[in-house]
Amino acid sequence: MTDYMAQYRRGLKAMRKADKRRPRPGEIWWAPMLDGIKDRPVLVLSCDGDVVAYRKCTSKASASRRRDLIEDCLEAGLDRPTYVDQERRTVPRSGLARRMGELSESDRGKFGIRSRLPRGPC
Repeated sequence: MTDYMAQYRRGLKAMRKADKRRPRPGEIWWAPMLDGIKDRPVLVLSCDGDVVAYRKCTSKASASRRRDLIEDCLEAGLDRPTYVDQERRTVPRSGLARRMGELSESDRGKFGIRSRLPRGPC
């Protein structure tokens, strides 16, 4: 059974303490009210200035839509098995609240994201 109140409180905490760092490819970030429906994590693909390209994360598998599974979800800062939608979208940098984690090297290869680089601008 899902504890929806705990998820809601985590989301409120994330919105209150917005992360000032710039997202890097391969990181998982929390996006409050991303699609106007609910808060959710996203996989950052790239960032160009103030625009971040991402793929939406979900905990639901789908028979009708192709979704890729993040194998090392705990390392990525997620508390359950998580799938990533295929559709690439963009959002302003201000639409992301905080960094949750980072994909493992094996997951980076799976999603076609280069290995970790030293921290710096995107």
